[in-house]
Amino acid sequence: MKTRLIYCFVFCLAMPFGLTAGASGFSVEDAYMRAMPPGRTATAAYLSVTNNHDKACAIIGGATEIAARLEVHQQLMNDGMMRMRPVTEVTVAAGETLLLQPGGFHLMLLDVEAPLVPGETHKMSLQTKDCGAIEVTAEVRSLFKKPTPAAKAHDHSMHGHSMDKGPMDDHSGHNMKKNGMHK
Repeated sequence: MKTRLIYCFVFCLAMPFGLTAGASGFSVEDAYMRAMPPGRTATAAYLSVTNNHDKACAIIGGATEIAARLEVHQQLMNDGMMRMRPVTEVTVAAGETLLLQPGGFHLMLLDVEAPLVPGETHKMSLQTKDCGAIEVTAEVRSLFKKPTPAAKAHDHSMHGHSMDKGPMDDHSGHNMKKNGMHK
């Protein structure tokens, strides 16, 4: 709880100093987060984000009022098993669209404080290195609803994005197949 309050305080202080993106800086489509099974405190969020800046922008994390942490993660095949790990950043080239989707780059909401009800919407703010914030409103969707593919997404999974070099993250023991975040 203290960590979340500190992060929100720092984020609110930074906003007046130009860290929020202009209206034309980014376009976001099909933003949603998955409802969680009972007893779970982590879920994933997905969206497509188009960088309308004239320079590349690196997404480095974010914040939301409903979770203590919001991180960028990547799903990778490792020794025949699908694993997820946090990444320090994912870059969206100028004029390109990044699809944050199941099986690739996505957002993880960790230590979610209350159950998420399908149909609700929640705000998230994604931070970039030097392109401001990306303000997102995401709908909560059922674990059983199929995701809607974004029309103009560009898969960045093969690009050389900077990633944490630490060991694979275990996501606090949650089973990705069991909670429906991996098809």
